[in-house]
This record gives sequence, C-alpha cells and structure tokens, in this order.
Amino acid sequence: MKKFIGTLAAAATLAAGSAVLTTPVAQAVTISGSGVKYVFCSSNQHNNQISYDDRYGEVSKIVSLPAKAQDGSYCGVIEVGIESDSYVSALIKNERAHYVYAAVYSVSYPLFSGSTGAPPNYTLVARDENHSSYGGYNYAFAY
Repeated sequence: MKKFIGTLAAAATLAAGSAVLTTPVAQAVTISGSGVKYVFCSSNQHNNQISYDDRYGEVSKIVSLPAKAQDGSYCGVIEVGIESDSYVSALIKNERAHYVYAAVYSVSYPLFSGSTGAPPNYTLVARDENHSSYGGYNYAFAY
C-alpha cells in the first residue's frame, strides 16, 4: 500500500548509514492520526539497524542512537507527517545489544494547534522489546 507522508522531522538526530536491513513480512499497524512517531532504543549505542516507513516506503539505516536514557540504554526518535489510515511498522536489530526496543505512536494535532500552540497528542499503537542475557543477535519489531 502506498503511504502518503508529509515533512520528515527528526526529533533526535540519527546518524545515517548504509541500508542493509530487511523487514520480515507481517501486517503493519494502521495510523489514525496525521503523523507517526517512531522510538528506537538499544543497550548498544552504535551499529543499530533500524527500519521504518516514510512516504516512499520502507527506510533502512544503520545508526548511532544519540540520547542516553535513565536506564542506561540509548534512544532516538523520528517523527513524520503521514496520511491517516496508513500502514507502518518499526524494527531495530543489533548483534551486540542485550536490550532493544521499538515503538510506534500515532500523532494527532488538535484543531487550530498551530495558532494556539497546543501540543500534539501521542497514542501508542505498537511496541516490542527484547532482552538477551548473552548480548547476541537481538531485535524488536513493532507492527
């Protein structure tokens, strides 16, 4: 299904890398708002393979996650405008992480939010996390 997405705005900068990631075949989650926010976290800051949907289809990158969370993991956020009722998913993989997390939020903006300064509403629609005691190949797929 073709996805219509507006302006791409990264809430946290993710370093772009080579595209080597493929997403397993699965039904994606439907977004009911006018935007989507992807959250990716990993216990390993570097060499995270992420995949998410934008207006051109699937985007796959190897990234370093910029923000250190209180639990010691590293996180990054990408927020994009999107046509309502689009299907999206988020995937993170890392061969040297004990923990990975992926989440998808539907973003809706209140009427006249641009003129009133009202913040957007975020609704969690899919999430996945995975713990590995030995830190081998680890992935989380929110769809």
